[in-house]
Amino acid sequence: MQYSESLRIGIKSIWVHKLRSLLTTLGVIFGVAAVISMLSIGEGAKRAAIEQIKLLGTNNIRVNYLKLTGEQAEEAEKKLAMGLTYHDGQLIRANLPTVKGVTPVHFVEIEVLFGNKESSGRVIGTDEAYEWVTNFHPKEGRFITLLDVREAKRICVIGDEVRAELFGYRNPIGRRIKIGDTWFTVVGVMEAKTVKEGKASVIKLRNINKDIYIPITTALKRFTDEDRPNAIEEIAIQVQSEEHVLPTSEVVKRLLARTHNGVNDYEIIIPAELLAQSQKTQRVFNIVMGSIAAISLLVGGIGIMNIMLASVTERTKEIGTRRALGATERDIMGQFLNETVLISITGGTIGILLGVIMAKLINLYAGWDTVIALYSVMLSFGISALVGIVFGLYPARKAAKMDPIAALRFE
Repeated sequence: MQYSESLRIGIKSIWVHKLRSLLTTLGVIFGVAAVISMLSIGEGAKRAAIEQIKLLGTNNIRVNYLKLTGEQAEEAEKKLAMGLTYHDGQLIRANLPTVKGVTPVHFVEIEVLFGNKESSGRVIGTDEAYEWVTNFHPKEGRFITLLDVREAKRICVIGDEVRAELFGYRNPIGRRIKIGDTWFTVVGVMEAKTVKEGKASVIKLRNINKDIYIPITTALKRFTDEDRPNAIEEIAIQVQSEEHVLPTSEVVKRLLARTHNGVNDYEIIIPAELLAQSQKTQRVFNIVMGSIAAISLLVGGIGIMNIMLASVTERTKEIGTRRALGATERDIMGQFLNETVLISITGGTIGILLGVIMAKLINLYAGWDTVIALYSVMLSFGISALVGIVFGLYPARKAAKMDPIAALRFE
């Protein structure tokens, strides 16, 4: 029997029992759809994490201020620990001359006005090194300079969304905005950055497009906390390469432990480590969710085997007739294998389409980033074909091994 003839018989048999064939493929359809959608969530989370870490920089170190409460706060007060300060940044810069850059970050909660328009942006005090340490540059005008910091000038650089809020399509360079009770001259506008705040966030990132940058000395002079006059919230450190991140972080830890009298009122964050941990967690998630989805495929395969065994029994006389007319065991086996593979591949194709739709719906309604990777499509399609072969093999062998005489006598 030619393969084309065997294939034609398989298609005809499936078409004759349309409802039964459809119900048989449902297990494969839902299994493949589950695999596609679950892997798309994992891939989306992975890419979102990578994008987040890129914003922080894989060869960067962040030192963040930790606000202590209760007994810890009392202990810190006894040891005269003042939290993270501008002097800590200067100390790190002085003792680590090999690092590429050290920049302080001080957040100021204050209103920003231009005429009768108010910005929802946040004022940030920093210095000239910020744009290089964070790889975040102005698209118009300039950034803060060393001279601005030394003389505590009243200039500012605004984010892309702040520009849209206050100035619309007008050129903001040279115009003055009011920060608190003080007028500042706009000298630059930062480039736009895409910041996603999905459910799979590795670290909480602020929308940097809404930041308004002023010299750190100006911020500490005009918008300071009387209890913590030199307080800052963050120090960003850029090292030469990723290999130097861990050794540098250890040196920073020892320096701050001395100046803070052993009080842990700060935390050291290494974006590269966060990325590695996130990817490890994501791999576990993919394996678990993929395994759960694979159970659906297993159930679908069992369903295919069950139906094909019933089909073999139902078509016993047909098998006997074909054997009597010269069909070999191989022909009969090929005929039934063709049917099971056709059912599973059809289910796999429909499952892939359904999985893509499910991934889009998850992204739309649940807010998860989903990415359909080519490998997940190929893997799902390959597994669906394999399910057809593995679970169709036993019924096909049973049909092929039938005694033609007994098959013809079967009632």
